[in-house]
Amino acid sequence: MYWEVIRLSWRALWERKGRTIGAIIGVVIAFTALSYALLLGQTFKDAVSDYFTKNFQLDSLYVTGAQFTDADVNVLRTIPGVAHAVPIAAARGLAKAPGQQQPVAVTIYGVSPAYAALIIPETALYEGTLALGGGLALVGYYVAFDRSTGERRLDPGAPLTIQMGRRTASVQASAVLASGAVGVLDTLRGVVVDIALFRQLVGSDTYNFVLVRVKDTALLEQVAADIRAYFPSADVISPLAVLQTFESFFTSFQLFLGLIAGVSTVITALWLYDTMSISVVHRTKEIGVMRALGYKRRHIMILFLAEALLIAAMGIALGAAALIPLAHADLPTPGQTSSSLRPAFHPPFAVQSLELNPVIMAAAAALVIAVNLAGAVLPAYRASRINIVAALRYE
Repeated sequence: MYWEVIRLSWRALWERKGRTIGAIIGVVIAFTALSYALLLGQTFKDAVSDYFTKNFQLDSLYVTGAQFTDADVNVLRTIPGVAHAVPIAAARGLAKAPGQQQPVAVTIYGVSPAYAALIIPETALYEGTLALGGGLALVGYYVAFDRSTGERRLDPGAPLTIQMGRRTASVQASAVLASGAVGVLDTLRGVVVDIALFRQLVGSDTYNFVLVRVKDTALLEQVAADIRAYFPSADVISPLAVLQTFESFFTSFQLFLGLIAGVSTVITALWLYDTMSISVVHRTKEIGVMRALGYKRRHIMILFLAEALLIAAMGIALGAAALIPLAHADLPTPGQTSSSLRPAFHPPFAVQSLELNPVIMAAAAALVIAVNLAGAVLPAYRASRINIVAALRYE
Protein backbone atom coordinates (compact mmCIF):
# COMPACT_ATOMS: atom_id res chain seq x y z
CA MET A 1 0.00 0.00 0.00
CA TYR A 2 2.93 2.34 0.61
CA TRP A 3 3.95 2.20 -3.03
CA GLU A 4 0.39 3.03 -3.97
CA VAL A 5 0.53 6.05 -1.67
CA ILE A 6 3.73 7.26 -3.35
CA ARG A 7 2.13 6.78 -6.77
CA LEU A 8 -0.81 8.88 -5.65
CA SER A 9 1.62 11.53 -4.38
CA TRP A 10 3.31 11.72 -7.77
CA ARG A 11 -0.01 12.05 -9.58
CA ALA A 12 -1.23 14.69 -7.14
CA LEU A 13 1.84 16.82 -7.80
CA TRP A 14 1.06 17.17 -11.47
CA GLU A 15 -2.61 17.88 -10.91
CA ARG A 16 -1.45 21.31 -9.70
CA LYS A 17 1.50 21.90 -12.03
CA GLY A 18 1.87 25.60 -11.35
CA ARG A 19 2.52 25.30 -7.63
CA THR A 20 4.61 22.16 -8.09
CA ILE A 21 6.90 23.80 -10.64
CA GLY A 22 7.19 26.90 -8.44
CA ALA A 23 8.18 24.74 -5.46
CA ILE A 24 10.75 22.84 -7.56
CA ILE A 25 12.29 26.11 -8.77
CA GLY A 26 12.50 27.26 -5.16
CA VAL A 27 14.35 24.07 -4.19
CA VAL A 28 16.71 24.48 -7.17
CA ILE A 29 17.59 28.00 -6.04
CA ALA A 30 17.94 26.97 -2.40
CA PHE A 31 20.13 23.94 -3.10
CA THR A 32 22.28 25.70 -5.70
CA ALA A 33 22.84 28.76 -3.50
CA LEU A 34 23.62 26.71 -0.39
CA SER A 35 25.92 24.28 -2.21
CA TYR A 36 27.74 27.04 -4.09
CA ALA A 37 28.31 29.02 -0.90
CA LEU A 38 29.70 26.02 0.98
CA LEU A 39 31.78 24.84 -1.98
CA LEU A 40 33.17 28.34 -2.48
CA GLY A 41 34.35 28.50 1.12
CA GLN A 42 35.83 25.00 0.92
CA THR A 43 37.64 25.79 -2.34
CA PHE A 44 39.31 28.84 -0.79
CA LYS A 45 40.19 26.83 2.32
CA ASP A 46 41.70 23.96 0.32
CA ALA A 47 43.63 26.38 -1.92
CA VAL A 48 45.21 28.14 1.06
CA SER A 49 46.09 24.82 2.69
CA ASP A 50 47.61 23.54 -0.56
CA TYR A 51 49.56 26.79 -1.01
CA PHE A 52 51.11 26.66 2.45
CA THR A 53 51.84 22.93 2.25
CA LYS A 54 53.68 23.35 -1.05
CA ASN A 55 55.48 26.63 -0.40
CA PHE A 56 56.33 26.66 3.29
CA GLN A 57 58.02 24.12 5.48
CA LEU A 58 55.37 23.64 8.13
CA ASP A 59 57.99 22.32 10.56
CA SER A 60 59.71 25.72 10.45
CA LEU A 61 59.74 29.02 12.29
CA TYR A 62 60.72 32.35 10.73
CA VAL A 63 62.59 34.61 13.13
CA THR A 64 62.48 38.23 11.93
CA GLY A 65 62.29 41.79 13.22
CA ALA A 66 65.98 42.21 14.10
CA GLN A 67 69.45 42.14 12.59
CA PHE A 68 70.98 38.78 13.50
CA THR A 69 74.68 37.98 13.75
CA ASP A 70 76.47 34.67 13.36
CA ALA A 71 76.59 34.47 17.16
CA ASP A 72 72.79 34.85 17.31
CA VAL A 73 72.36 32.08 14.77
CA ASN A 74 74.60 29.80 16.84
CA VAL A 75 72.40 30.49 19.87
CA LEU A 76 69.33 29.46 17.88
CA ARG A 77 71.05 26.22 16.91
CA THR A 78 71.59 25.30 20.57
CA ILE A 79 67.87 25.50 21.46
CA PRO A 80 66.46 22.00 22.20
CA GLY A 81 64.34 20.70 19.34
CA VAL A 82 66.03 22.79 16.64
CA ALA A 83 67.29 20.75 13.69
CA HIS A 84 68.66 23.60 11.56
CA ALA A 85 68.95 27.38 11.76
CA VAL A 86 69.48 28.93 8.32
CA PRO A 87 70.32 32.66 8.28
CA ILE A 88 69.22 34.71 5.26
CA ALA A 89 70.28 38.24 4.40
CA ALA A 90 68.23 40.42 2.06
CA ALA A 91 68.46 43.88 0.52
CA ARG A 92 66.95 45.85 -2.34
CA GLY A 93 68.99 46.12 -5.48
CA LEU A 94 69.00 46.16 -9.26
CA ALA A 95 69.65 43.42 -11.82
CA LYS A 96 70.45 43.75 -15.50
CA ALA A 97 70.63 40.97 -18.08
CA PRO A 98 72.80 41.22 -21.24
CA GLY A 99 71.19 43.47 -23.84
CA GLN A 100 68.65 44.82 -21.35
CA GLN A 101 68.22 48.61 -21.60
CA GLN A 102 67.14 49.30 -18.02
CA PRO A 103 67.83 47.26 -14.88
CA VAL A 104 64.91 45.83 -12.90
CA ALA A 105 64.37 46.30 -9.18
CA VAL A 106 64.98 43.04 -7.32
CA THR A 107 65.42 41.65 -3.83
CA ILE A 108 68.89 40.19 -3.47
CA TYR A 109 69.28 37.37 -0.95
CA GLY A 110 72.48 36.14 0.64
CA VAL A 111 72.47 32.45 1.56
CA SER A 112 75.24 30.04 2.48
CA PRO A 113 75.59 27.42 -0.33
CA ALA A 114 75.59 24.70 2.35
CA TYR A 115 72.01 25.62 3.34
CA ALA A 116 70.54 26.40 -0.09
CA ALA A 117 68.77 23.04 -0.38
CA LEU A 118 67.05 23.57 2.99
CA ILE A 119 65.17 26.66 1.80
CA ILE A 120 64.95 26.02 -1.96
CA PRO A 121 63.79 22.52 -2.97
CA GLU A 122 64.50 21.21 -6.45
CA THR A 123 60.79 21.55 -7.25
CA ALA A 124 61.18 25.32 -6.87
CA LEU A 125 63.39 25.51 -9.95
CA TYR A 126 61.84 26.42 -13.27
CA GLU A 127 65.01 25.35 -15.09
CA GLY A 128 68.69 24.92 -14.29
CA THR A 129 70.44 23.45 -11.26
CA LEU A 130 70.45 24.39 -7.59
CA ALA A 131 73.97 25.78 -7.24
CA LEU A 132 75.39 28.75 -5.34
CA GLY A 133 78.93 29.96 -4.78
CA GLY A 134 81.67 30.62 -7.28
CA GLY A 135 79.74 33.52 -8.78
CA LEU A 136 76.58 31.48 -9.37
CA ALA A 137 73.11 32.85 -8.62
CA LEU A 138 69.48 31.72 -8.64
CA VAL A 139 67.37 34.15 -10.64
CA GLY A 140 63.70 35.04 -10.12
CA TYR A 141 61.18 34.28 -12.84
CA TYR A 142 60.50 37.92 -13.77
CA VAL A 143 64.20 38.65 -13.82
CA ALA A 144 64.68 36.00 -16.49
CA PHE A 145 61.45 36.84 -18.36
CA ASP A 146 59.88 40.20 -19.14
CA ARG A 147 56.61 40.36 -17.21
CA SER A 148 54.81 42.46 -19.84
CA THR A 149 55.87 40.68 -23.02
CA GLY A 150 57.02 37.29 -21.76
CA GLU A 151 60.28 37.77 -23.65
CA ARG A 152 63.19 35.80 -22.25
CA ARG A 153 66.04 37.93 -20.96
CA LEU A 154 68.49 35.23 -19.92
CA ASP A 155 69.01 31.47 -19.76
CA PRO A 156 70.76 29.39 -17.13
CA GLY A 157 74.46 29.94 -17.68
CA ALA A 158 74.04 33.54 -18.87
CA PRO A 159 75.68 36.44 -17.03
CA LEU A 160 73.75 38.87 -14.88
CA THR A 161 74.88 42.17 -13.37
CA ILE A 162 73.57 42.97 -9.90
CA GLN A 163 73.93 46.29 -8.11
CA MET A 164 73.39 47.45 -4.56
CA GLY A 165 74.10 51.11 -4.03
CA ARG A 166 77.33 51.95 -5.80
CA ARG A 167 78.65 48.41 -5.74
CA THR A 168 78.12 46.00 -8.62
CA ALA A 169 79.00 42.37 -9.30
CA SER A 170 78.67 40.04 -12.24
CA VAL A 171 77.20 36.61 -11.57
CA GLN A 172 76.17 33.66 -13.69
CA ALA A 173 72.60 32.34 -13.52
CA SER A 174 72.67 28.70 -12.44
CA ALA A 175 68.86 28.40 -12.41
CA VAL A 176 65.61 30.28 -12.93
CA LEU A 177 63.18 30.01 -10.02
CA ALA A 178 59.60 28.93 -10.64
CA SER A 179 56.85 31.51 -10.25
CA GLY A 180 55.45 31.44 -6.73
CA ALA A 181 57.23 28.24 -5.75
CA VAL A 182 58.90 29.14 -2.44
CA GLY A 183 57.30 30.95 0.49
CA VAL A 184 60.44 32.16 2.26
CA LEU A 185 61.94 33.88 -0.81
CA ASP A 186 60.53 36.06 -3.57
CA THR A 187 60.81 33.77 -6.58
CA LEU A 188 59.46 36.40 -8.95
CA ARG A 189 61.89 39.29 -8.52
CA GLY A 190 64.55 37.78 -6.31
CA VAL A 191 68.19 36.95 -6.95
CA VAL A 192 69.84 34.48 -4.56
CA VAL A 193 73.63 34.72 -4.25
CA ASP A 194 76.36 33.33 -2.02
CA ILE A 195 76.40 35.07 1.38
CA ALA A 196 80.07 35.98 0.86
CA LEU A 197 79.26 37.92 -2.33
CA PHE A 198 76.25 39.52 -0.65
CA ARG A 199 78.45 40.83 2.16
CA GLN A 200 80.90 42.29 -0.34
CA LEU A 201 78.07 44.24 -1.97
CA VAL A 202 76.35 45.35 1.22
CA GLY A 203 79.30 45.72 3.54
CA SER A 204 77.40 44.16 6.45
CA ASP A 205 77.67 40.78 8.16
CA THR A 206 74.15 40.63 9.67
CA TYR A 207 71.05 38.74 8.57
CA ASN A 208 67.46 39.92 8.11
CA PHE A 209 65.79 36.70 9.17
CA VAL A 210 66.53 33.13 10.18
CA LEU A 211 64.70 30.00 9.06
CA VAL A 212 64.53 27.58 12.00
CA ARG A 213 63.64 23.97 11.21
CA VAL A 214 62.43 21.93 14.18
CA LYS A 215 62.70 18.19 14.64
CA ASP A 216 58.96 17.71 15.18
CA THR A 217 55.97 19.99 14.59
CA ALA A 218 54.81 19.14 18.12
CA LEU A 219 57.83 21.14 19.36
CA LEU A 220 56.97 24.32 17.45
CA GLU A 221 55.34 26.18 20.33
CA GLN A 222 58.06 25.28 22.82
CA VAL A 223 60.87 26.22 20.41
CA ALA A 224 59.09 29.50 19.59
CA ALA A 225 58.82 30.30 23.31
CA ASP A 226 62.53 29.58 23.80
CA ILE A 227 63.44 31.83 20.85
CA ARG A 228 61.37 34.69 22.29
CA ALA A 229 63.13 34.23 25.61
CA TYR A 230 66.53 34.69 23.93
CA PHE A 231 65.38 37.42 21.51
CA PRO A 232 62.47 39.38 23.10
CA SER A 233 62.36 41.97 20.30
CA ALA A 234 62.24 39.42 17.49
CA ASP A 235 59.10 38.25 15.71
CA VAL A 236 58.67 34.47 15.59
CA ILE A 237 56.28 33.40 12.85
CA SER A 238 55.03 29.85 12.41
CA PRO A 239 53.71 28.96 8.94
CA LEU A 240 51.68 26.19 10.56
CA ALA A 241 50.03 28.66 12.94
CA VAL A 242 49.38 31.06 10.06
CA LEU A 243 47.82 28.20 8.07
CA GLN A 244 45.58 27.29 11.02
CA THR A 245 44.51 30.93 11.30
CA PHE A 246 43.63 31.05 7.61
CA GLU A 247 41.73 27.76 7.87
CA SER A 248 39.79 29.05 10.88
CA PHE A 249 38.93 32.24 8.98
CA PHE A 250 37.75 30.38 5.89
CA THR A 251 35.73 27.96 8.02
CA SER A 252 33.92 30.94 9.54
CA PHE A 253 33.60 32.48 6.09
CA GLN A 254 32.13 29.22 4.79
CA LEU A 255 29.59 29.07 7.62
CA PHE A 256 28.68 32.74 7.07
CA LEU A 257 28.02 32.13 3.37
CA GLY A 258 26.05 29.02 4.27
CA LEU A 259 23.85 30.96 6.68
CA ILE A 260 23.13 33.63 4.07
CA ALA A 261 22.34 31.01 1.43
CA GLY A 262 20.28 29.07 3.98
CA VAL A 263 17.71 31.87 3.99
CA SER A 264 16.53 30.70 0.57
CA THR A 265 16.05 27.19 2.01
CA VAL A 266 13.81 28.54 4.76
CA ILE A 267 11.81 30.57 2.23
CA THR A 268 11.34 27.43 0.12
CA ALA A 269 10.12 25.53 3.19
CA LEU A 270 7.59 28.29 3.92
CA TRP A 271 6.42 28.17 0.31
CA LEU A 272 5.99 24.39 0.60
CA TYR A 273 4.10 24.79 3.86
CA ASP A 274 1.71 27.20 2.19
CA THR A 275 1.32 24.93 -0.84
CA MET A 276 0.64 21.87 1.29
CA SER A 277 -1.82 23.72 3.53
CA ILE A 278 -3.83 24.84 0.50
CA SER A 279 -3.62 21.32 -0.94
CA VAL A 280 -5.04 19.82 2.26
CA VAL A 281 -8.06 22.13 2.06
CA HIS A 282 -8.67 21.38 -1.63
CA ARG A 283 -8.29 17.64 -1.14
CA THR A 284 -10.36 17.24 2.01
CA LYS A 285 -13.02 15.12 0.30
CA GLU A 286 -10.33 13.01 -1.41
CA ILE A 287 -8.77 12.35 1.99
CA GLY A 288 -12.16 11.30 3.36
CA VAL A 289 -12.66 8.85 0.48
CA MET A 290 -9.19 7.37 1.02
CA ARG A 291 -9.88 6.90 4.72
CA ALA A 292 -13.21 5.27 3.90
CA LEU A 293 -11.39 2.87 1.53
CA GLY A 294 -9.13 1.69 4.33
CA TYR A 295 -6.14 4.03 4.22
CA LYS A 296 -4.80 4.74 7.69
CA ARG A 297 -3.82 8.09 9.14
CA ARG A 298 -0.15 7.23 8.61
CA HIS A 299 -0.84 6.64 4.92
CA ILE A 300 -2.37 10.12 4.58
CA MET A 301 0.61 11.67 6.34
CA ILE A 302 3.05 9.74 4.12
CA LEU A 303 1.08 10.92 1.07
CA PHE A 304 1.89 14.58 1.76
CA LEU A 305 5.41 13.99 3.02
CA ALA A 306 6.15 11.99 -0.13
CA GLU A 307 5.04 14.97 -2.22
CA ALA A 308 7.48 17.21 -0.34
CA LEU A 309 10.25 14.62 -0.75
CA LEU A 310 9.61 14.28 -4.49
CA ILE A 311 9.70 18.06 -4.95
CA ALA A 312 12.96 18.28 -3.02
CA ALA A 313 14.52 15.39 -4.97
CA MET A 314 13.65 16.92 -8.35
CA GLY A 315 14.90 20.35 -7.26
CA ILE A 316 18.18 18.92 -5.97
CA ALA A 317 18.76 16.95 -9.18
CA LEU A 318 18.25 20.08 -11.29
CA GLY A 319 20.36 22.15 -8.89
CA ALA A 320 23.22 19.65 -9.08
CA ALA A 321 23.11 19.90 -12.87
CA ALA A 322 23.20 23.71 -12.61
CA LEU A 323 26.32 23.55 -10.42
CA ILE A 324 28.38 21.89 -13.18
CA PRO A 325 28.68 25.00 -15.41
CA LEU A 326 29.05 27.21 -12.33
CA ALA A 327 32.01 25.10 -11.22
CA HIS A 328 33.92 26.02 -14.37
CA ALA A 329 33.77 29.74 -13.61
CA ASP A 330 37.18 31.14 -12.67
CA LEU A 331 37.73 32.07 -9.03
CA PRO A 332 40.49 34.14 -7.38
CA THR A 333 42.43 31.83 -5.04
CA PRO A 334 45.85 32.00 -3.41
CA GLY A 335 48.61 30.99 -5.75
CA GLN A 336 51.74 33.16 -5.99
CA THR A 337 54.15 34.83 -3.63
CA SER A 338 54.76 38.56 -3.36
CA SER A 339 57.96 40.57 -3.20
CA SER A 340 59.34 41.29 0.25
CA LEU A 341 62.55 41.42 2.23
CA ARG A 342 60.81 39.18 4.74
CA PRO A 343 58.81 35.97 4.34
CA ALA A 344 55.49 36.48 2.55
CA PHE A 345 52.51 35.12 4.50
CA HIS A 346 49.75 36.88 2.58
CA PRO A 347 49.46 34.94 -0.69
CA PRO A 348 48.01 36.86 -3.64
CA PHE A 349 45.51 35.32 -5.98
CA ALA A 350 45.62 33.11 -9.06
CA VAL A 351 42.68 31.56 -10.94
CA GLN A 352 41.09 28.27 -10.02
CA SER A 353 37.72 26.67 -10.67
CA LEU A 354 35.24 25.58 -8.02
CA GLU A 355 35.76 22.07 -6.65
CA LEU A 356 32.56 19.99 -6.54
CA ASN A 357 32.97 18.23 -3.21
CA PRO A 358 30.44 15.35 -3.07
CA VAL A 359 30.36 15.36 0.74
CA ILE A 360 29.41 19.04 0.87
CA MET A 361 26.83 18.61 -1.88
CA ALA A 362 25.34 15.62 -0.05
CA ALA A 363 25.20 17.63 3.18
CA ALA A 364 23.49 20.52 1.40
CA ALA A 365 21.00 18.11 -0.18
CA ALA A 366 20.26 16.51 3.20
CA LEU A 367 19.67 19.93 4.77
CA VAL A 368 17.35 21.05 1.95
CA ILE A 369 15.37 17.79 2.19
CA ALA A 370 15.13 18.03 5.99
CA VAL A 371 13.95 21.65 5.93
CA ASN A 372 11.38 20.95 3.22
CA LEU A 373 10.05 17.92 5.06
CA ALA A 374 9.83 20.06 8.18
CA GLY A 375 7.74 22.55 6.21
CA ALA A 376 5.37 19.76 5.12
CA VAL A 377 5.01 17.99 8.48
CA LEU A 378 2.31 20.22 9.98
CA PRO A 379 0.01 20.22 6.89
CA ALA A 380 0.53 16.43 6.58
CA TYR A 381 -0.36 15.94 10.23
CA ARG A 382 -3.49 18.09 9.86
CA ALA A 383 -4.51 16.05 6.83
CA SER A 384 -4.11 12.79 8.76
CA ARG A 385 -6.35 14.07 11.60
CA ILE A 386 -9.28 15.08 9.39
CA ASN A 387 -12.56 13.46 10.50
CA ILE A 388 -13.78 10.93 7.91
CA VAL A 389 -17.45 11.90 8.11
CA ALA A 390 -16.74 15.64 7.96
CA ALA A 391 -14.39 15.07 5.03
CA LEU A 392 -16.96 13.12 3.01
CA ARG A 393 -19.52 15.89 3.53
CA TYR A 394 -17.01 18.59 2.54
CA GLU A 395 -17.89 20.52 -0.62
